[in-house]
Formats: sequence, structure tokens, C-alpha cells
Amino acid sequence: MQLIETIINELTDVNLSLTSPLLKTKVLASRIGNKELTAWVNLELNGYQNKEDLPDYRKATGNLIGDYLNGTMRVSNHVLPIPTFETSFDDELRSFELFDGIDPLEKMSATATESLVKQYNQGQVNIIQNLLMTYANVAGNFQLFSVGIAVPAGILKTTLNAVRNKLLDFMIALETEFGLEVKIETLQSNHNKITTIMNTTINTNGDGNLINTGAQANVTNTVTISKGNQEVLKKTLTDNQVSETDANELLQIIDAEQPISDTDFGAKVNKWIYTMMGKAMDGSWKIGIGAAGGLLAKAISHYYGLGG
Repeated sequence: MQLIETIINELTDVNLSLTSPLLKTKVLASRIGNKELTAWVNLELNGYQNKEDLPDYRKATGNLIGDYLNGTMRVSNHVLPIPTFETSFDDELRSFELFDGIDPLEKMSATATESLVKQYNQGQVNIIQNLLMTYANVAGNFQLFSVGIAVPAGILKTTLNAVRNKLLDFMIALETEFGLEVKIETLQSNHNKITTIMNTTINTNGDGNLINTGAQANVTNTVTISKGNQEVLKKTLTDNQVSETDANELLQIIDAEQPISDTDFGAKVNKWIYTMMGKAMDGSWKIGIGAAGGLLAKAISHYYGLGG
């Protein structure tokens, strides 16, 4: 089929954008009626919305950096000494994901020369400050202004090369399996075989599931908790997909210690928050990671009478 040959020729020219071969692949997927291939191409062109859909080649591990005041010394873009708790959060905390479509990734790759930084929201910054004040050697008036995950700009080229190679492997496999003169009807009648080829060339994450259509949950209501009200605290947590077991664990420890300051909870509560953030990041707590940090910080602050 000439379309497959054209796509292969474009993919082997590293000076050409990936947009054209991806668009041609979208045409091919439509003609042969392969929804899995169409879905993957659309995500690569338009960008990914959900972390659950993000393939491994769009993920990296970076350094946790921040701007802070430690005593009288102001420090910028410094690697933060976050401790290890042997939970999934230790890895996920430093994870960096590329959600953008191919065109913006190519434009960033052409101009980026140093690091890329993913900034954390204020709720997450507060949680990380609590951890640093509890477990790191910081001054009493330590203040964390911002936190981000930094990775080398080269991750952009690495990701683009992965997309190019995977699509090229897929097209070569089609050509090898069905021959140069394959007719559209043959490809249409071999849907399962083509999907299997996809799972061994494009989708190599290991679960064989290309697309997860479920969306990450967000906070479902406004946090309003009166001081010391465990019943409302628990309801707020469970309404936002925290399991009853996890909520009860917090209730057992939250009154056993008092917050050190408006932004620094006790060691046991900080560790519970740390564990829950790990669950948000690995998907076992069905909530967006951005929403998770803000929810926990606000709910616990209100319980202690610190929230407005």
C-alpha cells in the first residue's frame, strides 16, 4: 500500500516533523476501521488529558527543586532534601510527564536549551514545606516559596524520537506481515492482528490497554470543616474518594499531636499526607494530584482551626 510506504519514508527523514506521518496514519486508521490506532494518533497529535493514558515514553524522573528562605539566607532553584519513606510517593514525587501534543513538543524542543520545570501548586508546596521542616535540617523560620520538578531539556527530543521509532516499527511490521501490495480490504479484515502488532510496537507499557477513558477525579465540594469536628472531616475525605480505612487512620492520629505552625503539621499527620499523595500519584486514590494537595492541606488546616 502506497500510504504505508509514504509514512515510512517520512518517518525515516529525521528533519521532517512528525505531524505529517501522524496525520497520514490517522487516515490509514480511519480507512481500515481501527479505533485503537485512531485513538493513539489523536492523543499524540492533540495531547493527553489523563495521566492514566500517558505512555511510559512520555514520563521521566527529575530533581525536586525550590526557592526558599532558610534563616536569613534566600536560595533559588536548589535541590530539596526530601526524605525517603519507601512508598510509591518517593518515585512519583519526582515524576515529570509530557502531556502536550506533538507540535508544541517539537516547538519546545527546537528552542529549549536548559531544564524544563513542572511547578507544584500551593497546596503541594505547603505539604513539602511540612516535610522539610519535620525531617530536614532547616532553620525555625524556614519558608518554602515554590517547588518544581526539573528535568533536562533533552527529554523532549527523547520523547519525540520514541514516537517516531514506535510508529516506524509499527509501519514496518505491517509491511512485513501483509506485504507491499496489501489491499485495504485485507487490513480491514485483520483488525485483531493489527491490534496485536500495535501492542508489540507502539503500546509497550505491559498491560495491553492503550486507552483508559476514565477521567481523574477532582475535589467534589468546598472544604468547610469546623475546628475539631472529626465527623465532618471524615465526610469531606470520603466524599473526595479517600477510603474509609485511610480516613479512619487520620482520625486516630490527628488529635495525638498539635500542628507546629499554621503550615507545619505534626510528624504523624505529615507522614499520612505523604502516603496519600503517593496514592493520588499512583492512581489508587482516584483524584487529580493537583486537587489532592490542596484538599488535604485545607481540610486538616480547617480541622485544627487554622483555615479561613
